[in-house]
Amino acid sequence: MADLAGGLNIALGVREGRVWADIRSSRPLAASAIFAGRSPAETAARLPALYSICATAQAAACSGALEAALGQSAPSPVAQLRALLVDAETVKEHLWRVLLDWPRLLDEPPDAAGMGAVMRAYMALRAALIGDSDPLRLSAEHAAPDPSAASAALAGLAEITAGRVLGLPPGDWLAAVGSLAGWSAWSGRIETAAGRLIRMIADHGWEGLGRCPVGALAELTAAELEPWLGGTESERFIAAPTWKGVPRETSAFTRQRLREPVAELAARHGNGLLPRLAATLVEVAERLDGFRRALEGAEPLPGLLGASPVPGAGIALVPAARGLLVHRATVDGDRVTGYRILAPTEWNFHRQGVLGEGLAGLPPSDPETLRVQAGLLVTVVDPCVDYHIALS
Repeated sequence: MADLAGGLNIALGVREGRVWADIRSSRPLAASAIFAGRSPAETAARLPALYSICATAQAAACSGALEAALGQSAPSPVAQLRALLVDAETVKEHLWRVLLDWPRLLDEPPDAAGMGAVMRAYMALRAALIGDSDPLRLSAEHAAPDPSAASAALAGLAEITAGRVLGLPPGDWLAAVGSLAGWSAWSGRIETAAGRLIRMIADHGWEGLGRCPVGALAELTAAELEPWLGGTESERFIAAPTWKGVPRETSAFTRQRLREPVAELAARHGNGLLPRLAATLVEVAERLDGFRRALEGAEPLPGLLGASPVPGAGIALVPAARGLLVHRATVDGDRVTGYRILAPTEWNFHRQGVLGEGLAGLPPSDPETLRVQAGLLVTVVDPCVDYHIALS
């Protein structure tokens, strides 16, 4: 099945001494409606193929929403494995940006070898977690991971991250940068693309670039979302979502904004460029270290489960790499009667959202500087689709 992700067109320019920005999406937001009339099993098997990005999160959300609509609930081991698989995908997606896209922002070649190693370790970890079962499958009844193989693959992924990005094992790195002084000492000496990008931003005084007043999306429940996703205005809401009347952000930054050193950086630079870069790195390290503790049985792991706010409807909320992913399904008998997906891109790339306001707040400058700054902001806000920036 073809990838129906679509893309973003971002127009940017300076008028009357101020930067203006216009964001238009070609994402086919109603694509999931093609599953109306199909069976839940066929929907769960085929829907993730619509999306080449975050397919694991899409599969987990799809199964969770359909199970809830059917009045089912995944067993705890299955729900926990789904969460681990989504965490593994989140690490892989963040490292894709850090190793391939962050060097380009420095006019350096992408670290293709490093990303190749990441992909091999990620696929080994995924295979070990799935084992001889498939916890992402609709109505999966058991989980059969290979703990020793998963631990070995995870150790490999952590080692690659330490060598290519952080310079330290993830847990040690989190301890080392847990204060602004520790962050400054690390970022001042680390010779990876991440460190060089952070220093380049500091050299230009761009730490707060893109700072704007758009706030974080609250931790929503299925019951709170049901009127918006199940009502007559659902298509309009999905196309340009707001909460309590204003656009919101859902991202690695909003998840990590209260954790050090992100919190202290945000106190100085708001939701600008440097706190966002820090949040991505913190989330990679936090997910890897938490994953290790979960495999060792040292930390209980919450699972991913859907909820049924009204009979026949199910909603699943999944913390995907780029923010909150929401699926809503309705089922009547053995047929899906409706399907809606609300992706983080719709929140973060709302015309008055965090990117639109961040771009509009850039200082007026020459076209080349404006292009560089816009590219930095778009990359760190991180759409799950291709984008094009046009200056005029």
